[in-house]
Amino acid sequence: MKKIILIITVLFTVQLANAQRVYSLHAVKVEGNTDAFEKVETELHAKVAQDAVNNGDVLYWGLFKVNKFNNSVDPGEFNYVWVQWANNIDDLLSAKSAWWNNSSKVLTPEEIDQRKTLSSTYKSVKDERNIFVVEDQASDNNGPATYFQFNFGRPANVSGFIQENKALWKPFFVKNMNKMNMRGWGVARRLTFPSLETSQSTVMSWDSFSTLEDLMKYRIGLNIPGYNEVILKSKMATYMPDGFSYAPVFKVLKGTTLKK
Repeated sequence: MKKIILIITVLFTVQLANAQRVYSLHAVKVEGNTDAFEKVETELHAKVAQDAVNNGDVLYWGLFKVNKFNNSVDPGEFNYVWVQWANNIDDLLSAKSAWWNNSSKVLTPEEIDQRKTLSSTYKSVKDERNIFVVEDQASDNNGPATYFQFNFGRPANVSGFIQENKALWKPFFVKNMNKMNMRGWGVARRLTFPSLETSQSTVMSWDSFSTLEDLMKYRIGLNIPGYNEVILKSKMATYMPDGFSYAPVFKVLKGTTLKK
């Protein structure tokens, strides 16, 4: 499977109704001055995105960065992802969701010039946008998450996978979030497939935390009352016998706040 890094954000820490809310994950590989790229996105484009949220044009926008644990570089890997949420697919695909077209209305002439200067020092060499529909999610409502683990998989039984997550795993996480210092959890179904690879993921789930330490403790394994009982009830070995194919970690560099 190509390690396609696609992903999500601070809005995941706010409990939302699932009424077909969708999000796009626009993964990109940036080369050159990545510090300049991050400055443009977190200080300039974030202002335009927040304006769009305030106007009700989008629900959320954020920039995530791949959290690497070594210095190895895979030429095919993405290193950033833009995340954008909408109430429904119509809103996500509408012209108003292209909030970056309003830059001249939000940024000052000096900021526009600054963006032009900074943008000349880096380039995007690869990108891919995908859309997901939220099936279910939960939050502790205790503040934003900083680190996310995204779990990509291709279940043999997609509906069974989703139903078990909703009926079995969600109640467990809701009950035990505080014990794990967990900020949020969710499960989604992928709507777009840009290539014909049969190994590409059809679903993803996410786990979010305020610190990398808490996320890594979660990855080590759970030692919580009731966990073994949930495992015994789980049919994941049948629904997805090969398990998740990829579980990258991301750090949230910037995200919009809820509509003011």
